[in-house]
Amino acid sequence: MEPEKIHVIWLSGQACTGCTVSFLNATHPSLVDILTGFIPQAAGITLDYHQTIMLPWGEEALKAVEAAERGELEPFVLVVEGAVPDEDKAGEGYWCAIGEENGRPITFSERLKKLADKAIAVVAAGTCSSFGGIPHGKPNPTGARGVMDFLGRDWRSKAGIPIINVPGCPVHGEHLAEVLAHAVLALRGYLSLPELDEWHRPKYIFGQTVHDNCPRAGLYSDGKTSHAFGEPYCMGLLGCKGPISHCDAPKRGFIEGVGGCTAIGGICIGCTEPEFPDEPYGPFLKKAPATFFIAEKIRGIIAGLDAVWHRFEEKLVGRKL
Repeated sequence: MEPEKIHVIWLSGQACTGCTVSFLNATHPSLVDILTGFIPQAAGITLDYHQTIMLPWGEEALKAVEAAERGELEPFVLVVEGAVPDEDKAGEGYWCAIGEENGRPITFSERLKKLADKAIAVVAAGTCSSFGGIPHGKPNPTGARGVMDFLGRDWRSKAGIPIINVPGCPVHGEHLAEVLAHAVLALRGYLSLPELDEWHRPKYIFGQTVHDNCPRAGLYSDGKTSHAFGEPYCMGLLGCKGPISHCDAPKRGFIEGVGGCTAIGGICIGCTEPEFPDEPYGPFLKKAPATFFIAEKIRGIIAGLDAVWHRFEEKLVGRKL
């Protein structure tokens, strides 16, 4: 029996389209895998609206969006790329619009609210849609914010699902592809929804810090730190925000297992965090707060002493025997 179709509406607000580009580079699974049913249990997904990669244009392009707003395209998952501007700050104009009705522009926030009310799940793709991202940075003239701030932290879809945030600037393509596939499998009863952290990020992706996942972390433990870019040691002194940021890219890579900021000699700038790009993540080359380094060093000393004590204790017990 062919599985029920699950439609996808991809809505773009205040965005640079970088998350779209990143998603198109996903490989495990890829967009083609998702749309052609490579995973049998997740088959039947259709991408009905995406302003960058869809074939229709003009009024024809918006038919799927309008059908979804009327409740005629069910069930559908709403993917949001880009921040949500505050149209009350736009004066006589508007910040962001998608189409028009009777000659009046329909703002992005209007579309978002109507679609969210009908969606079975809402997934925020990238930091802009998750937390506001770059448009939200000070002084934030457009009043940009994330979908969760716009709809409310306690918002639930008609299927009872909270907003799922998949941050990153841009989003990691495979993070998003996995979450979409996971959501479809959960809706069909094959899996439970991924456990989310306090910022509605899937814990299996964002449960550890960049520092925990960094291939240079062992060098930091040995007291080896880089004092200039190009040196192969921990980059904490060069402004790396890995200790206070959550992401698995250094371990996973970014495309086909290759890349990840710290894995290729760049610092982490904390782009998956709610405060990005403001403090403590900006300026990018400013060192992360010293409290982390002090606390980790104390924990390391305690753990080292504990290990030495256990070895000493084992020797004492061995002599008594």
